[in-house]
Amino acid sequence: MKIAFITDIHIAAEGEHPAGVDVRANFLQTLDYVRTTKPDCMVLGGDLCFDVGDRAIYGWIREQLRDLPCQWFAIPGNHDDSVMMAEEMHLTHHLTNGELYSAIPLEGYPALFLDSSKGTFSDAQWQWLGEELALIHHNALVFCHHPVLPADALFMDTKYPFRQQARWVETTEELPCRIQVISGHYHTETTTLRGNTSILITPSTYIQLNPYTPDLELVKTPPALREITVSMHGVTSRVVYVS
Repeated sequence: MKIAFITDIHIAAEGEHPAGVDVRANFLQTLDYVRTTKPDCMVLGGDLCFDVGDRAIYGWIREQLRDLPCQWFAIPGNHDDSVMMAEEMHLTHHLTNGELYSAIPLEGYPALFLDSSKGTFSDAQWQWLGEELALIHHNALVFCHHPVLPADALFMDTKYPFRQQARWVETTEELPCRIQVISGHYHTETTTLRGNTSILITPSTYIQLNPYTPDLELVKTPPALREITVSMHGVTSRVVYVS
């Protein structure tokens, strides 16, 4: 099974180019790549909107996915409104008390889609997550906008981290399964490993952040996505910059 993971697309209003980047063109260019490579599914990893949730932007994104040659999924990021996103992208069947999370096996492989849009999970989402992971005795694939553990990205680890990292460890460290988390949010490419959790952090289609400085430093690159291959032997992955 092949999965395309696209994150932090930060779509702005039509005609707006934040930091001089045509975010809509970058997203469309990345979708063209997905159409060419024909994965089994695609996941949008959050921060679909540039700043705050916008119904018109969610509607525009959904229109661009109409002719995608594969199934698609979406999770919210900290710049999204989970309820608005679910309503405009026809995902309300996955809403629970205002949070957008679900468990959907991908070709029989356990996959969880989480809502970290507030930088935390509610107690209800934590309980659900623990129950779902306890049922898995091999490998689990988790999609979450925020990296759930520190990633040595100085600005983001300090200013905008997932704020329940200790609870992630408490919830998962004794579980028998191996957890592969696919994340965005940090606008960089890196891997974090701790215990039975590994995190693949994926660059943005919009712009990247220098992970080595405590200050906000933007780095322009071509739009990026992550290609994931899941098989009976495990998970392999690579980041592709689309030019």
